[in-house]
Amino acid sequence: MQPVSLKNHLGETLSGSLHRSATAGSSGFVLGHCFTCSRHTRILIDLSNTMAELGYTVLRFDFSGNGQSDGRFEESTYTKQIAEMSIAVDYLKENKVDHVFIGGHSMGAMVSLFTAAKRNDIDGVIALALGEAPLHPDRLLTDSQKAQLLHTGSVDFASRGRDLVLTRKFFDDAARYDLKAVLSHIPCPALIILAADDTVTDPDPLKRLIADIDQPIDWIEIDGADHMFSSEKHRQVVMEHITRWTRDHFSGGN
Repeated sequence: MQPVSLKNHLGETLSGSLHRSATAGSSGFVLGHCFTCSRHTRILIDLSNTMAELGYTVLRFDFSGNGQSDGRFEESTYTKQIAEMSIAVDYLKENKVDHVFIGGHSMGAMVSLFTAAKRNDIDGVIALALGEAPLHPDRLLTDSQKAQLLHTGSVDFASRGRDLVLTRKFFDDAARYDLKAVLSHIPCPALIILAADDTVTDPDPLKRLIADIDQPIDWIEIDGADHMFSSEKHRQVVMEHITRWTRDHFSGGN
């Protein structure tokens, strides 16, 4: 594994970790993290190691305003993160990776699907702990926080030991994106992995959404798993499903 730095469309430096195995072929994976996380969450580290063992070149990176990347969290939007994931895809393609897969956890999963919908050169998507819609004030904020957002245009909140700010711009941007429309016309194979005991992104509404579209979407639910796939046992099950899915769909990719 080696550290890498990318520049986003605003000139901010994004920090990443590149996994390249001795048997690396022509396929690669880009991975994005959840809402207030970083590239160092355990599920992304395990997924990076697993894909590298399968011969993929893997890039996991911090979105701007998170982890070790430049930028301010309060300037985060889905649109900005989609642009950053696309830059990470281009980085792999510029480094002799012909077939690029993308994926992520929670918000990173949503961003990966929206990124795939904007490009015609993504070979597959893996979405972990995906919610049924982009973040909305009713889901994320208390009544007093929603009042603050309404009157001031921004709101303070705390997450993972960080004091953070969200703006009305973030939620206005989120409202532009329709997950059902994307899943109905996703131009590449997609695997969605849900956690049955997820209390952050309830898996049931998403299962109903998947059942309501005509596009065939591969999905699996891991019994007993929480939002972060905190248990090593559950992460191992996730890796087994991803290994099987990639081999079934892309046996010739490397």
